[in-house]
Amino acid sequence: MIRGNYESDAGKRKELSHAELGTIPHMPFEEYSERLKDFLIMKRENGILEARMHTNGDSLQWNAQAHQGLHYFFDWAGRDPDNEVIILGGSGPDLFKGIGRQQPDGTWGIAHEFASEPEHAWRLYDYQYYDGTNDIEGQVFDVEVPTIGVWNGAAFHTDLVLFSDITLCTEDAWTTEMHFRVNMVPGDGIQIAWRELMGRKRFAYAELTGEIITARKALELGMVNEICTDTEAAYARAHEIAELIMHTGTRQTRRLTVQQLRKPWKQDVANELRNAFATEMWNTATEHSPHEVSFWEWAHEEAELVKAAEKKGKVIRPRLDGGREEDEIK
Repeated sequence: MIRGNYESDAGKRKELSHAELGTIPHMPFEEYSERLKDFLIMKRENGILEARMHTNGDSLQWNAQAHQGLHYFFDWAGRDPDNEVIILGGSGPDLFKGIGRQQPDGTWGIAHEFASEPEHAWRLYDYQYYDGTNDIEGQVFDVEVPTIGVWNGAAFHTDLVLFSDITLCTEDAWTTEMHFRVNMVPGDGIQIAWRELMGRKRFAYAELTGEIITARKALELGMVNEICTDTEAAYARAHEIAELIMHTGTRQTRRLTVQQLRKPWKQDVANELRNAFATEMWNTATEHSPHEVSFWEWAHEEAELVKAAEKKGKVIRPRLDGGREEDEIK
């Protein structure tokens, strides 16, 4: 049995008066949780902040709201000294449902903020490059407490859970790296997470072929730490781990340990992210690489085949004609 060395120090933080020092108070949890509620459902207990990405309480539809809002979240939650551990994941059956924005009549339309036609090329900086670079840098640099990612079901922007210090996934979790498959260059940070976790050769294969990565494959490759039965089980396990962390080291030790754990991420992000993202945006503008949803829909079909084959001890290798079950040579 692992026993805690300390009582949890949540809520016992000491501070000098802002009035005395002339310093600026942080934005309180009640304020930023309200401001971000349209795409993040938050709760906090015992210093453990849980934030579930959502669209109308269901799986997230990726658009400018979340793309911008996430770096505000990392900034505000990261500055809040009452957050001791942060859990970030999805809602509903999947981490991501797709890309789009709800229209006034309730239907779903195209996320036109990601458009790349010549007359809209200016949007590539404000709504993709700026928000995207600040999302990654915010998660890696601005949050100074242990983080746990919950990857539930289908996902494409898996960097949001893979850059967490610990990552849990559900049994039905799967992903594919879509950039190359939709005629885009992988430069928005996901290439850093995938390459450094699974290895260079495996990443090159996954990127160029669009390989489906299941929960079992992700565990085998070292992309996740544990597999849980479903979404609620994953969040329950995340809270167990968070409480273990809270009882194992003191506040200062937790925060300084995180800085040591994240040093390689910080080096990778500082060295590569902004230049690589600029390359992605240049290619997107010159080649008009669209954020199309068709491949994501096809990927769902392929993922079901891959998961079914996996249960039989078979594999489905990426091919133009797809869907062929084979024995894995070991």
